[in-house]
Amino acid sequence: MRTVSLVCFVCLATLACACADEPPPRVAPPPTVAAVVRADEKHLSDLKQVTFGGDNGWSRWSAAGDELVVQSTPAGAPCARVVRVTVGADRPKPRVVAVGRTPAFLPDGDVVYAAAVDASRCADRDALDLVRAKPDGSSPRRLTESPGFDGEPGVCAKDGSIVFTSTRDGDPDLYRMDADGGHVQRLTASPGYDGGAVFDAGCAHVAWAAERHPGVSEIWVANADGTDAHQVTILGARSTSPAWFPMQRRLLFTSTYAAATGRDVDVWAVDADGTNLERVTTAPAFDGFPAFSPDGQRLAFSSMRATVAWGKDTNVFVARWTDAWRNLEIRPADHVMGDAAWLADPAREGRGLGSDGLEKAGEYIERSFESFGLTPVGDDGFRQEFEVATRVSGQAGLEVDGASIDAASVKPLGFSASATAEGPLVFVGSDADYARMDAKGKVVVVRAASRDSLRYSGWLAHEHGAAALLAVEEGALPDPAVESDVGIPAAAVSASAVEPLLARIVRGQHPPAKVTVALTTDTTPTFNVVAAWPASVAQEQKLRGAIVLGAHYDHIGERSPGADDNASGTAVLLQVARSLAEQKPALRRDVILVAFSGEEMGAAGATAFLEHLPRGLAPKDLQAMINLDMVGRLRDDALQVFGEETATQWPDLVAAACQVAEVSCVRATARGFGATDHAPFYEAGVPVLHLFTGVHGDYLKPTDTVDKLNATGMAQVATVAEQLVRDLSDLGEKLDYQRLAAPLESSLPAFRVTLGTIPDVAARPAGRKGMLLAGVRPGGPADRAGLRKGDLLVRLGGHVVGGVEDVMFVLTGAKPGSTLKAVVVRDGKEMPFDVTLEARR
Repeated sequence: MRTVSLVCFVCLATLACACADEPPPRVAPPPTVAAVVRADEKHLSDLKQVTFGGDNGWSRWSAAGDELVVQSTPAGAPCARVVRVTVGADRPKPRVVAVGRTPAFLPDGDVVYAAAVDASRCADRDALDLVRAKPDGSSPRRLTESPGFDGEPGVCAKDGSIVFTSTRDGDPDLYRMDADGGHVQRLTASPGYDGGAVFDAGCAHVAWAAERHPGVSEIWVANADGTDAHQVTILGARSTSPAWFPMQRRLLFTSTYAAATGRDVDVWAVDADGTNLERVTTAPAFDGFPAFSPDGQRLAFSSMRATVAWGKDTNVFVARWTDAWRNLEIRPADHVMGDAAWLADPAREGRGLGSDGLEKAGEYIERSFESFGLTPVGDDGFRQEFEVATRVSGQAGLEVDGASIDAASVKPLGFSASATAEGPLVFVGSDADYARMDAKGKVVVVRAASRDSLRYSGWLAHEHGAAALLAVEEGALPDPAVESDVGIPAAAVSASAVEPLLARIVRGQHPPAKVTVALTTDTTPTFNVVAAWPASVAQEQKLRGAIVLGAHYDHIGERSPGADDNASGTAVLLQVARSLAEQKPALRRDVILVAFSGEEMGAAGATAFLEHLPRGLAPKDLQAMINLDMVGRLRDDALQVFGEETATQWPDLVAAACQVAEVSCVRATARGFGATDHAPFYEAGVPVLHLFTGVHGDYLKPTDTVDKLNATGMAQVATVAEQLVRDLSDLGEKLDYQRLAAPLESSLPAFRVTLGTIPDVAARPAGRKGMLLAGVRPGGPADRAGLRKGDLLVRLGGHVVGGVEDVMFVLTGAKPGSTLKAVVVRDGKEMPFDVTLEARR
């Protein structure tokens, strides 16, 4: 148990005192009673003092809003008391309820408070239980009976359930229980103090103060069951006693932030996402423990503003709250949220390729880079243009027994060849059916619902000599997607249009059919936004190798606004650029900042960037690439980091950066290497990191909206990224690149062997089938056979290769040690190689 921290917090919650033994510094006398209203406290009016003398701190409103229950300690008294104060009375007289601390009203008017188990030990703050009593103090009943401290109750106005602080498990943590003390549930379990929690108006969320570093506490928010916890403030101060604004996602809290001394404490306000920080009180000495009345029109708080010179009295005041004026302090959280909100605005149309919204987003990033003073890296300014295959369109026709099927009931599949084929229909219920039938020259019919991958079905049909593939769809026909073709016509047909026909085929009949498909692939121009922050030291101090920091700004289009994916990463990228411009650190390596387009089409922008690196750079000249993708929902301060295995120096660099940002970095597995922007860099021999705050149910959905982003968390990720950039800039050695034995990720059947090739998933020569090689793994089967980067693999083991999927299909049935004939196109000529496969590790 962290006793010192607990005592400090109880001290602050009860006495408004410092957590040190030295006497307070002598400061200018606070204002007299007649001058307690300050002109710069524009949220507060009609200020009235409701307690007079002693130490009056923690206070809470009654449900009717006519009374306060206050923790009050008379001058010189050893123990605190719980008193009730009538708010509207002129110089109200407090009515004692009990000896106790941190009281609160329950919805029915009863009072809950922390009291000593042994009345003779009422001053012992480490031996308290929660007690419920009538408003006059009668019929006290203990709600908790555990060793140590139980206190600081926060009450749900709807059902009376209580969130409280307890050391019952050895550390000050939050717990929740029913109004009668039943159904106790632990909400937090992190080392350090968690306490002073309060429910919001709907009792759906709690806010509290958490100490994760000695001497520093911050405000946190979570769901009422403790899930989705996230940090709200990053002030590096002692921030405590939050209070929710009624019906708003905004909080008041007490903090030493911006204080000249540890005793100069004020009330501040902040949105629950960490934006719009605002100072509310400005009086010297102590202002704290804010609490809104149930209607939100009045604010109670504790203050020393009316204390006579050098006195120690702390009293409760009530003010009329005015919500119009805001004295906001713009911080990194505001910057990242502002950028993310602009990018994820519905006006951006989901930033799909070819959309005006994506064009406008790119322009926004260009303007931002320019305003920060970054340097363009290309002849066309900040833009690096390229084209991406984005759409397949076409028609399909089907004739059976010489009669045409309604054209509206037939659609081409994206992996189809543009051709016409004829043959008898044959039903294939499962892949095992091929062993019992001759599919050569036939039109294979499959049920789409029974197949994990229709493209695999098409490839398999082609492998068995089928003339064409028909996929029977029970629901709406899918639009064709951009895929490499399998070499035969392939189409989807509505089940309702062929239901009688399908029954005949399943019974073993084989009526003649003709399938016709004509497809056209469209490409869309787009662009990366590339800028540089050049090394800023003398020439002789500069180090070789540039650092790439990137995030993709494209998304899937109007089906989703893409706030987390990946407006969040782009906003963090801009924040790092903004911070570099503001602080102008002395960097020893160039930093290249890239907002990628085309990520949703297989990291096309990252591949285009590597193919046209700025300033004559080659991949071997890159020190590292850091990818910011989906970094908008940091929870429990846990940042996932992929790629630490790609360089031996990464773990120490990551640990240091995360410590600066005060986040817990979790090393993720190598399975994070998918078709996202860091993958082409890794395949090109560049050490990479991918910063990631986790998956969620809103991924690629309309619900991926900006209101669910954690601005404070994004600011912390920006700090991690910037610190990594700074440390990499000063690192005297080149990162020790490590290649991983990470499998390709696929929903296709698993395979036991590796070919050792690195596919280029975003590029292929126009009009050519095959798998373009971005490289080969050193010492792997392809490398030993003589394959190399730039080869176009067109056949493998006698099978035609239309794309990367076909290679995976071939490897599905292959065995370690077997040798396959690989045919590649190199310099316009076909060249054969014998490749001996290895077991996949």
